[in-house]
Amino acid sequence: MEGTYKPVRALERGIVLLAELGRRGRAAPSELARACGIDRTTTYRLLATLARQDLVLRSPSDESWSLAPGVRRLSEGLSDHDEISNVVAQEMVRLLPLVRWPSDFGTFEGGGVLIRESTHRYSPFSIHRAMVGRYRPLTRSAMGRAILAAAGAEERETMLEIAARSDAVDAADAADRRLVARLVAETQARGYGASIGGSEAAISAIALPVHAPSRATGQRRVMGAVNIIFFRSAMTIEEAAARHLESLRACVETIERRFTEAAEPALASSGTDDGAA
Repeated sequence: MEGTYKPVRALERGIVLLAELGRRGRAAPSELARACGIDRTTTYRLLATLARQDLVLRSPSDESWSLAPGVRRLSEGLSDHDEISNVVAQEMVRLLPLVRWPSDFGTFEGGGVLIRESTHRYSPFSIHRAMVGRYRPLTRSAMGRAILAAAGAEERETMLEIAARSDAVDAADAADRRLVARLVAETQARGYGASIGGSEAAISAIALPVHAPSRATGQRRVMGAVNIIFFRSAMTIEEAAARHLESLRACVETIERRFTEAAEPALASSGTDDGAA
Protein backbone atom coordinates (compact mmCIF):
# COMPACT_ATOMS: atom_id res chain seq x y z
CA MET A 1 0.00 0.00 0.00
CA GLU A 2 2.86 2.42 0.80
CA GLY A 3 4.11 2.36 -2.80
CA THR A 4 0.67 2.91 -4.34
CA TYR A 5 0.47 6.65 -3.71
CA LYS A 6 3.08 9.38 -3.86
CA PRO A 7 3.74 11.10 -0.53
CA VAL A 8 2.26 14.58 -0.03
CA ARG A 9 5.35 16.72 0.37
CA ALA A 10 3.55 19.69 1.96
CA LEU A 11 1.99 17.43 4.60
CA GLU A 12 5.36 15.88 5.38
CA ARG A 13 6.88 19.34 5.85
CA GLY A 14 4.00 20.43 8.09
CA ILE A 15 4.50 17.39 10.31
CA VAL A 16 8.23 18.10 10.45
CA LEU A 17 7.48 21.66 11.62
CA LEU A 18 5.08 20.41 14.31
CA ALA A 19 7.65 17.91 15.55
CA GLU A 20 10.36 20.58 15.69
CA LEU A 21 8.08 22.94 17.63
CA GLY A 22 7.25 20.08 19.99
CA ARG A 23 10.95 19.57 20.59
CA ARG A 24 11.85 23.26 20.99
CA GLY A 25 8.73 24.51 22.74
CA ARG A 26 8.79 27.73 20.72
CA ALA A 27 10.87 29.11 17.87
CA ALA A 28 11.10 31.87 15.29
CA PRO A 29 10.25 31.00 11.66
CA SER A 30 13.89 31.51 10.62
CA GLU A 31 15.02 28.98 13.26
CA LEU A 32 12.42 26.48 12.11
CA ALA A 33 13.40 26.94 8.47
CA ARG A 34 17.06 26.21 9.23
CA ALA A 35 16.33 23.28 11.53
CA CYS A 36 13.86 21.63 9.15
CA GLY A 37 15.65 22.37 5.89
CA ILE A 38 12.68 24.28 4.51
CA ASP A 39 12.96 27.65 2.80
CA ARG A 40 11.66 30.60 4.80
CA THR A 41 8.74 31.50 2.49
CA THR A 42 7.43 27.93 2.60
CA THR A 43 7.86 27.88 6.37
CA TYR A 44 5.67 30.98 6.76
CA ARG A 45 3.01 29.46 4.47
CA LEU A 46 3.02 26.19 6.39
CA LEU A 47 2.77 27.97 9.74
CA ALA A 48 -0.16 30.06 8.48
CA THR A 49 -1.92 26.89 7.31
CA LEU A 50 -1.31 25.09 10.60
CA ALA A 51 -2.52 28.15 12.52
CA ARG A 52 -5.85 28.04 10.67
CA GLN A 53 -6.26 24.50 12.00
CA ASP A 54 -5.46 25.64 15.58
CA LEU A 55 -2.28 23.55 15.60
CA VAL A 56 0.25 26.37 16.04
CA LEU A 57 0.05 29.85 17.52
CA ARG A 58 2.20 32.97 17.12
CA SER A 59 3.14 34.78 20.32
CA PRO A 60 2.11 38.48 20.30
CA SER A 61 5.09 39.33 22.52
CA ASP A 62 8.03 38.10 20.45
CA GLU A 63 6.43 36.69 17.25
CA SER A 64 7.77 33.22 17.94
CA TRP A 65 5.58 30.18 17.27
CA SER A 66 4.48 27.39 19.59
CA LEU A 67 2.06 24.47 19.59
CA ALA A 68 -1.60 25.45 20.01
CA PRO A 69 -4.43 23.70 21.91
CA GLY A 70 -5.62 21.98 18.72
CA VAL A 71 -2.61 19.68 18.95
CA ARG A 72 -4.47 17.86 21.72
CA ARG A 73 -6.56 16.30 18.99
CA LEU A 74 -3.39 14.66 17.71
CA SER A 75 -1.34 14.00 20.83
CA GLU A 76 -0.86 14.79 24.49
CA GLY A 77 2.26 16.86 23.81
CA LEU A 78 0.84 20.21 24.91
CA SER A 79 1.40 21.19 28.54
CA ASP A 80 -0.62 23.49 30.78
CA HIS A 81 2.28 25.98 30.72
CA ASP A 82 2.11 26.21 26.91
CA GLU A 83 -1.59 27.01 26.97
CA ILE A 84 -1.22 29.49 29.82
CA SER A 85 1.58 31.29 27.98
CA ASN A 86 -0.62 31.83 24.94
CA VAL A 87 -3.45 33.29 27.02
CA VAL A 88 -1.09 35.41 29.11
CA ALA A 89 0.63 36.88 26.04
CA GLN A 90 -2.67 38.19 24.70
CA GLU A 91 -3.62 39.85 27.99
CA MET A 92 -0.14 41.29 28.56
CA VAL A 93 -0.34 43.02 25.18
CA ARG A 94 -3.63 44.58 26.37
CA LEU A 95 -2.00 45.65 29.64
CA LEU A 96 0.90 47.47 27.99
CA PRO A 97 -0.99 50.60 26.79
CA LEU A 98 -2.33 51.07 30.33
CA VAL A 99 1.03 51.00 32.12
CA ARG A 100 3.57 51.50 29.29
CA TRP A 101 6.23 49.74 31.37
CA PRO A 102 7.14 46.23 30.16
CA SER A 103 5.81 43.03 31.71
CA ASP A 104 7.05 39.45 31.87
CA PHE A 105 5.28 36.18 32.57
CA GLY A 106 7.41 33.55 34.26
CA THR A 107 7.00 30.04 35.65
CA PHE A 108 9.11 28.06 38.08
CA GLU A 109 11.56 25.81 36.29
CA GLY A 110 14.95 24.36 37.17
CA GLY A 111 15.36 26.33 40.37
CA GLY A 112 14.49 29.75 38.94
CA VAL A 113 11.76 31.66 37.15
CA LEU A 114 11.77 31.11 33.39
CA ILE A 115 10.40 34.03 31.37
CA ARG A 116 7.90 32.56 28.90
CA GLU A 117 6.28 35.75 27.59
CA SER A 118 7.32 39.41 27.59
CA THR A 119 6.26 42.80 26.24
CA HIS A 120 9.75 44.30 26.44
CA ARG A 121 10.11 44.66 22.69
CA TYR A 122 6.92 46.76 22.54
CA SER A 123 7.45 49.01 25.56
CA PRO A 124 8.87 52.51 25.02
CA PHE A 125 10.54 52.27 28.43
CA SER A 126 12.44 49.01 27.96
CA ILE A 127 16.17 48.75 27.37
CA HIS A 128 15.85 45.03 26.58
CA ARG A 129 14.22 43.27 23.64
CA ALA A 130 14.92 39.54 23.88
CA MET A 131 13.66 38.41 27.29
CA VAL A 132 11.82 35.17 26.53
CA GLY A 133 13.92 32.23 27.71
CA ARG A 134 15.85 34.18 30.35
CA TYR A 135 15.81 33.22 34.02
CA ARG A 136 15.14 35.34 37.09
CA PRO A 137 16.18 34.28 40.63
CA LEU A 138 13.40 32.66 42.63
CA THR A 139 13.98 34.48 45.94
CA ARG A 140 15.19 37.82 44.60
CA SER A 141 12.75 38.59 41.78
CA ALA A 142 9.22 39.96 42.19
CA MET A 143 7.84 37.08 40.12
CA GLY A 144 9.66 34.49 42.20
CA ARG A 145 8.48 35.98 45.47
CA ALA A 146 4.90 36.15 44.19
CA ILE A 147 5.06 32.48 43.19
CA LEU A 148 6.57 31.39 46.52
CA ALA A 149 4.01 33.35 48.55
CA ALA A 150 1.08 31.91 46.58
CA ALA A 151 2.27 28.29 46.57
CA GLY A 152 1.15 25.76 49.11
CA ALA A 153 3.64 24.83 51.84
CA GLU A 154 4.55 21.47 50.29
CA GLU A 155 4.98 22.87 46.79
CA ARG A 156 7.00 25.81 48.11
CA GLU A 157 9.33 23.46 49.97
CA THR A 158 9.90 21.43 46.80
CA MET A 159 10.71 24.59 44.83
CA LEU A 160 13.18 25.72 47.47
CA GLU A 161 14.91 22.35 47.58
CA ILE A 162 15.38 22.42 43.81
CA ALA A 163 16.61 26.02 43.88
CA ALA A 164 19.02 25.34 46.77
CA ARG A 165 20.63 22.48 44.86
CA SER A 166 20.87 24.40 41.58
CA ASP A 167 23.59 26.71 40.32
CA ALA A 168 21.28 29.73 40.59
CA VAL A 169 22.71 32.96 42.00
CA ASP A 170 20.30 32.74 44.93
CA ALA A 171 20.85 29.07 45.78
CA ALA A 172 22.13 29.97 49.25
CA ASP A 173 19.12 32.23 49.83
CA ALA A 174 16.77 29.39 48.89
CA ALA A 175 18.47 27.17 51.46
CA ASP A 176 17.98 29.78 54.22
CA ARG A 177 14.49 28.95 55.48
CA ARG A 178 14.37 31.86 57.92
CA LEU A 179 15.11 34.29 55.09
CA VAL A 180 12.51 32.66 52.86
CA ALA A 181 9.90 32.68 55.64
CA ARG A 182 10.45 36.41 56.08
CA LEU A 183 10.18 37.08 52.33
CA VAL A 184 6.99 35.04 52.07
CA ALA A 185 5.42 36.77 55.08
CA GLU A 186 6.31 40.21 53.72
CA THR A 187 4.91 39.35 50.28
CA GLN A 188 1.67 37.94 51.69
CA ALA A 189 1.21 40.98 53.93
CA ARG A 190 1.88 43.36 51.01
CA GLY A 191 -0.42 41.47 48.66
CA TYR A 192 2.03 41.36 45.75
CA GLY A 193 5.61 40.42 44.99
CA ALA A 194 8.20 43.19 44.93
CA SER A 195 11.93 43.52 44.34
CA ILE A 196 14.41 46.37 44.19
CA GLY A 197 17.53 45.54 42.21
CA GLY A 198 16.94 41.83 42.73
CA SER A 199 17.65 40.82 39.14
CA GLU A 200 19.33 43.95 37.78
CA ALA A 201 20.73 46.77 39.90
CA ALA A 202 18.78 49.57 38.20
CA ILE A 203 15.48 47.73 37.95
CA SER A 204 12.55 47.28 40.34
CA ALA A 205 9.39 45.24 39.83
CA ILE A 206 6.01 44.34 41.24
CA ALA A 207 4.28 41.05 40.44
CA LEU A 208 1.13 39.00 41.03
CA PRO A 209 0.75 35.21 40.89
CA VAL A 210 -1.34 33.50 38.22
CA HIS A 211 -3.57 30.62 39.34
CA ALA A 212 -5.16 28.06 37.05
CA PRO A 213 -6.86 24.69 37.40
CA SER A 214 -4.66 21.77 36.44
CA ARG A 215 -6.14 19.71 33.62
CA ALA A 216 -4.76 16.61 35.27
CA THR A 217 -6.37 17.08 38.70
CA GLY A 218 -8.69 20.08 38.46
CA GLN A 219 -6.98 21.60 41.50
CA ARG A 220 -6.41 25.35 41.37
CA ARG A 221 -2.71 26.07 41.84
CA VAL A 222 -0.16 28.78 41.15
CA MET A 223 1.18 28.39 37.62
CA GLY A 224 3.41 31.45 37.39
CA ALA A 225 3.44 35.22 37.84
CA VAL A 226 3.14 38.42 35.80
CA ASN A 227 5.23 41.46 36.65
CA ILE A 228 5.60 45.10 35.75
CA ILE A 229 9.21 46.25 35.74
CA PHE A 230 10.50 49.81 35.88
CA PHE A 231 13.61 51.85 36.58
CA ARG A 232 14.37 52.34 40.26
CA SER A 233 15.00 56.01 39.52
CA ALA A 234 11.50 56.44 38.05
CA MET A 235 9.41 55.49 41.08
CA THR A 236 9.38 53.54 44.31
CA ILE A 237 7.69 50.18 44.80
CA GLU A 238 4.86 51.91 46.64
CA GLU A 239 4.38 54.46 43.86
CA ALA A 240 4.36 51.71 41.24
CA ALA A 241 1.73 49.80 43.20
CA ALA A 242 -0.42 52.90 43.63
CA ARG A 243 -0.29 53.65 39.91
CA HIS A 244 -0.36 50.24 38.31
CA LEU A 245 -1.29 47.43 40.69
CA GLU A 246 -5.01 47.59 39.88
CA SER A 247 -4.32 47.33 36.14
CA LEU A 248 -2.00 44.40 36.78
CA ARG A 249 -4.60 42.75 39.01
CA ALA A 250 -7.31 43.17 36.37
CA CYS A 251 -4.97 41.60 33.80
CA VAL A 252 -4.27 38.60 36.02
CA GLU A 253 -7.94 38.15 36.91
CA THR A 254 -8.83 38.09 33.20
CA ILE A 255 -6.10 35.51 32.55
CA GLU A 256 -7.36 33.32 35.38
CA ARG A 257 -10.98 33.63 34.26
CA ARG A 258 -10.13 32.74 30.66
CA PHE A 259 -8.11 29.74 31.67
CA THR A 260 -10.77 28.50 34.08
CA GLU A 261 -13.42 28.80 31.35
CA ALA A 262 -11.19 26.95 28.89
CA ALA A 263 -10.56 24.16 31.38
CA GLU A 264 -14.21 23.59 32.34
CA PRO A 265 -15.21 21.43 29.32
CA ALA A 266 -12.22 19.15 29.76
CA LEU A 267 -12.78 18.85 33.50
CA ALA A 268 -16.49 18.15 33.00
CA SER A 269 -15.81 15.43 30.43
CA SER A 270 -13.32 13.75 32.76
CA GLY A 271 -15.62 14.02 35.76
CA THR A 272 -13.01 16.02 37.71
CA ASP A 273 -14.28 18.42 40.37
CA ASP A 274 -12.42 21.73 40.08
CA GLY A 275 -14.04 23.39 43.03
CA ALA A 276 -10.87 23.52 45.11
CA ALA A 277 -9.83 27.04 46.05
